[in-house]
Amino acid sequence: MINWGLCASACLDANDFFTLFDNTKLIGAPTSADSTYMEVRTVPLPAGPGQLVIPSKVYVGRPRGWGEIYEPDIEMDQLDWSTEAFLDRIETDLVSG
Repeated sequence: MINWGLCASACLDANDFFTLFDNTKLIGAPTSADSTYMEVRTVPLPAGPGQLVIPSKVYVGRPRGWGEIYEPDIEMDQLDWSTEAFLDRIETDLVSG
């Protein structure tokens, strides 16, 4: 599964599901993180700039905790994320075992 640094929310939910399978490998970059909040409301602060964020719905019993990320099994540490670069990196990983 290809991940990038802005993978969050539903992308992390997909990682939760696919990593249940033993043969899943993550490639790319460490993901973003999210919280257990599903819905929030915001209230402007009366004294000036800023706002208060109030959670109104949270996940209960989700295995992935608040702020947890996924680290790639195969890290893409170069700027080139082309198909060719991914195939080269995967082949290197297969050869090294």
